[in-house]
Amino acid sequence: MTKAEARRYHLDLRKQLTPSQMQKKQEGLMKHIKVFDLSRVGVVHLFLSIQKQKEPNTKALVDLLFGMDKKVVVSQTNFATKQMTHWEIFPETALQPNTYGIPEPMGGIPTQPSAIDLVFVPLLGYDGKGQRVGYGQGFYDRFLSRCSPQTVFVGLSYFPPCPEITDCDPTDIRLHSCIHSEEIIEF
Repeated sequence: MTKAEARRYHLDLRKQLTPSQMQKKQEGLMKHIKVFDLSRVGVVHLFLSIQKQKEPNTKALVDLLFGMDKKVVVSQTNFATKQMTHWEIFPETALQPNTYGIPEPMGGIPTQPSAIDLVFVPLLGYDGKGQRVGYGQGFYDRFLSRCSPQTVFVGLSYFPPCPEITDCDPTDIRLHSCIHSEEIIEF
């Protein structure tokens, strides 16, 4: 399966989800997130969900991380430069959707990628080797390449892996694991 095929396939799967199916998948996802070992992690970066794209809802994860006294970092995206900046947020930090519907912080503390211990990575699809496919702009591959070699990359998905993604590039960054609504997969 090519990246383009994986992208189309997973977009179609998401589009077909009913609200009750999404709720069930979200509950399964959160069940597995709660048992994922975060004991050695201090700084966690995560994406804020684009609801119209039916992405896994990370609001409950943000609340869980704050409850565990983790530092929570999210991004702002500059679509002109295709770069992201990263901001530690707090429970009172205001969020505002950008022009693409991505919630972004309206303040916070600037955080360098090298200071992040774990990144919850958005994705459309992924394969059994940890190769992921996103929306195709490369924002996360550029960001992940700037993280420390010790940073752990964990995908979040409603679905199990797809067949092998055959056209991966050397610049594509693999996941270390993926949490989906039915299990945790280590690569």
